[in-house]
Amino acid sequence: MAYEVIPEPGEKVLAEVEVNFTNDSNFFYFAVSNQAVYIPRVKLYARTDPYYYQRVPLDQVRHVAVKRLRADWAWIVGGLMILFGVFTLYWMMEPFIHKSHGSHSVSGYPLAIIVGGILLPLAAKGRLGLEIWFQGGKYRWRPPFVVDKKSRQQVTDTFQSIVDGCQQAGLPVSDRRNPG
Repeated sequence: MAYEVIPEPGEKVLAEVEVNFTNDSNFFYFAVSNQAVYIPRVKLYARTDPYYYQRVPLDQVRHVAVKRLRADWAWIVGGLMILFGVFTLYWMMEPFIHKSHGSHSVSGYPLAIIVGGILLPLAAKGRLGLEIWFQGGKYRWRPPFVVDKKSRQQVTDTFQSIVDGCQQAGLPVSDRRNPG
């Protein structure tokens, strides 16, 4: 079975997180025990199930961080959307401005693109990410871009479960969700 924690003798699972944000493949699995952190991985080539946990002993984990993700990409894409929306709005309205003869069609898509460009950076503000540094490398997880309240609460609960489990295991945790 995919992402199954098989504890070693004397090992106790402190937190096991299984989240499916949508009905497609946006799932996330994570586990912490009193002896190891279980990081989700996908095999590059597998005959059967490619999903497995990489078991990282606690003494190899250097740092666990929950931090805000930068939203620079959202500002750039939002700006491009606004520019494209304004350009297409002018192009669509140009026959009316210059009083051209004939029939002309009008669409609401340019306005929707402008509004989307304005809202995109606001929706991306406050996104969180998980980073785990360990002796063999680094693991990063960025949750899917969600805007509805239920999914945002699910992301918040997921990070809280991860932080609680890592703190119970005695790992160094940096929780930068609330600046201050």
